[in-house]
Amino acid sequence: MATTMRAQASSDGGSASEKALPGGDVGVAASIGGDANSVLAPRDPLTERGRRTREALLVAARTVFEDKGYPDTRISDIAVEAGVAHGTVYTYFEDKAAVFQAVVYELTSQLDREWRIGQEKADPVARIAEANRRYLESYTKHSRLLEVVEQVGTTEPQYRKLLTDFRQRYVERAVAGIRRIQRDGTVDKTLDPYLAGSALCAMVEGFGRQWLVRRERHDPQLVSDTLTRLWASALGLPIPKASSSATTKRSAS
Repeated sequence: MATTMRAQASSDGGSASEKALPGGDVGVAASIGGDANSVLAPRDPLTERGRRTREALLVAARTVFEDKGYPDTRISDIAVEAGVAHGTVYTYFEDKAAVFQAVVYELTSQLDREWRIGQEKADPVARIAEANRRYLESYTKHSRLLEVVEQVGTTEPQYRKLLTDFRQRYVERAVAGIRRIQRDGTVDKTLDPYLAGSALCAMVEGFGRQWLVRRERHDPQLVSDTLTRLWASALGLPIPKASSSATTKRSAS
């Protein structure tokens, strides 16, 4: 991470250290793929109380970043939101850039857990439905912070790369699933698994983005069911019926 001057605990202005973002050889993208502890862990060993304080600071920081965006957030805003003294933030983080980096790391770790599907669902259509449901729920929950990260990524390459790499892992999971059911003979083996997986993931992500950005009102279950039926149709899998709850809500509207 690029070296920045540590802000004085008594400073409340937009100091250089508050405005700067981490750059150089070790950014968030590198820490996600490598040793996160070397970049994102507290500088000193923490007690249990210290860990709780740091976690509370990250929760508060996320709230402020989502509300104000990165450029307009100050360390003092995070301290007020967390209900701690201004200098307490500097006990755990060098500057605002380090706080943001840690918040983004927590976000990507959470997304990775939320999107991962175990082996409890063997049926390919059921797995697709579960993946779509999880993705849409997760995207809805984290959409504002993801928007902030994308905004930062327009000027900071490491955050842009982080999102690109993360989406690529999402696509690769879908591609692996398509290859698996191609080997089983369930899906046409002449279908290019990478192109199919990339296109279908882009459909889900693109719809989710537009749905939330435009604030369109759709029943989440109906959205998930529709996207799953499109996935199944594209792959030549049995097309599932819409769930009864989604059908009922659609009829009522």
